[in-house]
Amino acid sequence: MPRVVFQPGSRAVEVAAGERLLTAAWKGGVGIKSVCGGRGKCGSCLVELDPEASAAVALSPVCEQEQDLLPREAGGRTYRLACMAHVVDDAAIAIPPESEAVRSPPRKPFTVSRVASRPVVSRLTVAIEPATMADPVPLRTRIEHAVAAAAGRRTCSLPIPVLADYSREPGFDQKREVTATLYRGREVIQLLPGRREALYGMAADIGTTSVVVFLCDLARGEIVSVGTAANPQALYGEDVISRMTQVQREPESLDTMQRLLVDELNRLIREGAESAGIDVSDIVDAVAVGNPTMQHILLGINPEPLGRGPYLPILTEGAVADAAGLGLAIAPHARVFVFPMPSGYIGGDTLAALLTRGPEFYRGSQLLVDIGTNGEVVLAHDGGLAATSCATGPVYEGAHIRCGVRAAPGAIERVWVEADASIRWSAIPEPSGRRDPRPVGLCGSGVISSVAALVDAGILGSDGAFASSQAHPGLRANGSGIADELVLVPARRTRTGRDIVFTQKDVRSVQLGKAALRAGIELLLHKHGVDQLDRIYLAGTFGNHLEPEDILGIGLVPPVPVSSIRSIGNAAGDGARMALFDAHQRQRVIRLARRLQVLELSTRPEFQDVFVASTELSPAPLDVESLSEQV
Repeated sequence: MPRVVFQPGSRAVEVAAGERLLTAAWKGGVGIKSVCGGRGKCGSCLVELDPEASAAVALSPVCEQEQDLLPREAGGRTYRLACMAHVVDDAAIAIPPESEAVRSPPRKPFTVSRVASRPVVSRLTVAIEPATMADPVPLRTRIEHAVAAAAGRRTCSLPIPVLADYSREPGFDQKREVTATLYRGREVIQLLPGRREALYGMAADIGTTSVVVFLCDLARGEIVSVGTAANPQALYGEDVISRMTQVQREPESLDTMQRLLVDELNRLIREGAESAGIDVSDIVDAVAVGNPTMQHILLGINPEPLGRGPYLPILTEGAVADAAGLGLAIAPHARVFVFPMPSGYIGGDTLAALLTRGPEFYRGSQLLVDIGTNGEVVLAHDGGLAATSCATGPVYEGAHIRCGVRAAPGAIERVWVEADASIRWSAIPEPSGRRDPRPVGLCGSGVISSVAALVDAGILGSDGAFASSQAHPGLRANGSGIADELVLVPARRTRTGRDIVFTQKDVRSVQLGKAALRAGIELLLHKHGVDQLDRIYLAGTFGNHLEPEDILGIGLVPPVPVSSIRSIGNAAGDGARMALFDAHQRQRVIRLARRLQVLELSTRPEFQDVFVASTELSPAPLDVESLSEQV
């Protein structure tokens, strides 16, 4: 089998001859961007072949479609697209920073708060009376009676699969003491010999881009381990539409996506348990949240209907599944509570964020905005709840941006233009012990910061067009003499040895994402008669790293005082843990899902006009009423 070595990291993987290089990379734990889902459309999976360490025919020949997307000036280097190059023989591949889909932990802030612990599971250690010829009571009945008595109930249920697992313990029928794990106080989901008091649970926040696993001590109400990783499904595209399309095209890929996700969750569970000194058999409860596509794939349900009208999930209520059935490496019969999905694009992650809001959220007019590859917006107005979803695209994750990268060390996250026209920036720092001040590209917050800074400096107009090429020394003109890119960091100061630029196409991508979000917000406010917001909460990883002045300056959200915008971190992960610690929160989230009125933007005839008006990079308010009347 051919052997491929990926740099950086010297990760080696053996693959079947003819395997796509992109697939081989992800199988080997090497992340490569795939904005278009590996269809040879975007060129984001650009890699470099080391001809000295590779066989002459290491990869399949370059086809015409691939050639059109390769750099025109290769400088003597051999570039290929990982999605179109097939492995033929041993090869050595270098992945440029801008092509990396970061497998190292993304930034996922969370709120460390103590939650009253009222878990849905409990453990009881009971004594089992021996069977006698005079009183021949079967073992199952004796265990059920002992557990019910200890739990203060008339009866309890001991399912056959749980009893079957216990029967594999040596001398199981002679044990005089067993520990039963109870679900909702009445069903035994685990039997272990002897006394076991540890009680742990797992909460997973499954995003399109990244996943987070929290291991929690349910008795103490504390986090004991946090693990984060990129979502390996990125092999099939950066956004949910790409993944739905892949399942439609190749139905068997649903199983692959589910397995990729569960394998990554299990890796995070295993590493977290090892670091915290936890036996995975003591992880006896789980909660999972994500957007509807991610929740469908986790459950092994085809998400393809979410991508076409009427955009309905296969099930809207919360689901409860056995851990073993999903393939999760925790107690086999632990229940996994998957949050409800009120609509095709409003899922458990949005409801989890809502769980974190207290009574003050329902006073006046409050907006909760989660900005990512999909933007979710929830309005609380006069005690009611309404929501909508906007297809913002992966631009806020650094995708579709010439020099866009994930939010990882070396990614520019803030940009300033000084009075003397010099451009300053700050990048995400390296882990302690490593020093390399040179940037590799722009992450999502850096993209927004760049646009805001350039508009404020007059280098970009509110229509998104660059000023004349004489307006700034860093501007470059195209063949027609029109400025179409700005050098933010010259090649001599970057880690890649190439200029970090911001292009006219990049600006247009930002405008499209911004317009989708702003139009969704405006139509939601208009439908419910809200013309002034009291507060805007920004949820999610991306929202947590945005500067309120930047998003107000380009009109990403309606004009409000800067003090009215508040970042609340990874609220989806926080809400997932609340439901893990407190059984009452699971009932609360079900009630929230039923209360939520969802506005489907595709049914609004005025959306297109509001969308076009929202492309303006300006803090000016929109006159939605006038636009609606025109329609």
